Amino acid sequence: MSLPFSLPVFVVVTAALIGVLSAGRRLFPGTFAARRAFRCPFRETEVSVDFKEAVWDGRLVDVATCSAFSPPQDVQCEKGCLKMANFTAAGTEWRAA
Repeated sequence: MSLPFSLPVFVVVTAALIGVLSAGRRLFPGTFAARRAFRCPFRETEVSVDFKEAVWDGRLVDVATCSAFSPPQDVQCEKGCLKMANFTAAGTEWRAA
């Protein structure tokens, strides 16, 4: 490979990668369920929550179920737990975003 041929290939590949990174959420819009157990700082009780987590970047998008409500699918709160930045492996500590 000569340098004149390598440079355009490098530029095209770099542009394609930048395009995929910038359009990632639109290309991969799906979510998956992620269960976490922690102490809810808003209700001050231990809860088990099923979050909808974005496939692309792992952001918490929505709360599917929460054990603090009856039935658990009837989540009627501000969903402040979506803004919680970290859950430990045990799920007992959190840090606000």
